[in-house]
Amino acid sequence: MSRIITESGMNFIADNAFHIEKSPAYTKLGKCVKSVEFVRLKGDKLLFIEAKSSFPNPNNPTSNPEKGNKTGSELFQEEIIDIYDKFTHSLNLYLAVYVGVTEYRLPQEYLPSDKVSLVFVLVINGFERSWCVEIERALRNKIGKSVCLSRIWKPEVYVINQESASKRHLTKA
Repeated sequence: MSRIITESGMNFIADNAFHIEKSPAYTKLGKCVKSVEFVRLKGDKLLFIEAKSSFPNPNNPTSNPEKGNKTGSELFQEEIIDIYDKFTHSLNLYLAVYVGVTEYRLPQEYLPSDKVSLVFVLVINGFERSWCVEIERALRNKIGKSVCLSRIWKPEVYVINQESASKRHLTKA
């Protein structure tokens, strides 16, 4: 039976996963560090999974009073930066735990691998696949501007909806 982590209304398959967002290594750091939901080793891929139930529309020129009168484009850019921070902070925290910089350890049942490729995955519940394309492009562009990420880690980046996540065996119905 697969282990499940429920986030943003989706049930993620969490076999061989480190629930970094709920780990003491993360929760003890305070608000200055951001985190994805969990890190999962799936084959030779180290997946950093972030789940969302909504995302701003960059094509909405109308100001949103609930969000400080920012336009959809401004809110979109802020969200891209937030997701980027979650991926990079989580990568740094994962590595700090993995190499023993912190007093915390990976869960005993988590089996790390010696050789992996890095994959950042943003899953947005209820989105149409076509809506994810612009978000993925903006996120890849932001990550591409980071020399460390783009040249050292060379991560794959995917922004998908729940249907695509299910097809990739990341979520269960």
